[in-house]
Amino acid sequence: MHWKTDRFSLFKKLLWSALSIVAMLTIGAGCSVEPAHGKLQVLYTGNIRGNVSPCGCKISKGGVARLATFVERNRDPNVNWLMVDAGNFVDRAGATGGCSNKCQFIVTSYEDLKYDVLNIARQEVTMGYDALVALRDTSKEVDFVSANLFDANTDRLLFKPYVVKEYGNMTIGIMGLLRDADFPATSAAIDTAKLRVSSTREAADRYLAELKGNVNSIILLCELPSDDLDSLLANHPEVDLVISTGAMRSGETATMVHGSRVVSPGSSGYNGHYAMLEYNPAWGDSIGYSDYKDALIDTYEQPGPWLDKLTAFEEATGTGKKAHGSAPTGAAATEVQGGAPSLSPYVNSRTQG
Repeated sequence: MHWKTDRFSLFKKLLWSALSIVAMLTIGAGCSVEPAHGKLQVLYTGNIRGNVSPCGCKISKGGVARLATFVERNRDPNVNWLMVDAGNFVDRAGATGGCSNKCQFIVTSYEDLKYDVLNIARQEVTMGYDALVALRDTSKEVDFVSANLFDANTDRLLFKPYVVKEYGNMTIGIMGLLRDADFPATSAAIDTAKLRVSSTREAADRYLAELKGNVNSIILLCELPSDDLDSLLANHPEVDLVISTGAMRSGETATMVHGSRVVSPGSSGYNGHYAMLEYNPAWGDSIGYSDYKDALIDTYEQPGPWLDKLTAFEEATGTGKKAHGSAPTGAAATEVQGGAPSLSPYVNSRTQG
């Protein structure tokens, strides 16, 4: 808000003084966030690219049912729990965009698995404006984030730039970023009449500044290659954990970049991952860190509702290893172009320890 310096009315002066005091108190309160204590387990995925079924590889890996088993077996009930996807969770849309059968199955499965935050990356952007809006407005229990994807007509962000999760004894900020270089003005990957990707650096500078000092940890979800991350993190050491679907030099092995821990979820959902963050006020700014990775091979394929649901989907759509050679039949085999994903609402009964 900008006031004229001449001919100030007394009312405006008093109002300005009051607003200034409120702003100072708000900033002061944000910077005095209490030190966290305890543990946060972060299960993370990314680059699944619509691979809902195990691959037909020599050693079969991946698939939504096996991921669900990984979550069930590895979740620690005694710590705080956060589930995120760094992006590229849907398959690439066709020429007319929209959310395919696999897209719908992935999004519904993430809802049922009780994911907390999903980042929007290139695969999701290819679905187009209408499908993205439907995704945002239909999903009630999952937060989507993107700090630099704009509605070109309203010049407003299409999704939240970040979300803040409070667990009683800790406050965590989770932010999402697209790489602007992936969406030049002449790119066919984006409908520039409806969507716009702004500067990655400017979005990072703005929204990381908002989170800094107001949360115990910042987690960045993105699709940034190693060189971009090196440049960004040199200026933003406040980021504690980066989960990037971009080409990582270290593969799926966690590495330190300017004091920030950087991990990659790998490709196609072949492996399950989680990271454990531990906080202790006695450690000051230091955070304990460990992570775990395991291949989602057939040892994770257990009978039950998830395997039944996947089998039914494969049979209905003629996809997956259990339905090779079958032709898609019926309405279930038809891509939904530009429409809303058919999501199943659920009650989020998870408690945070």
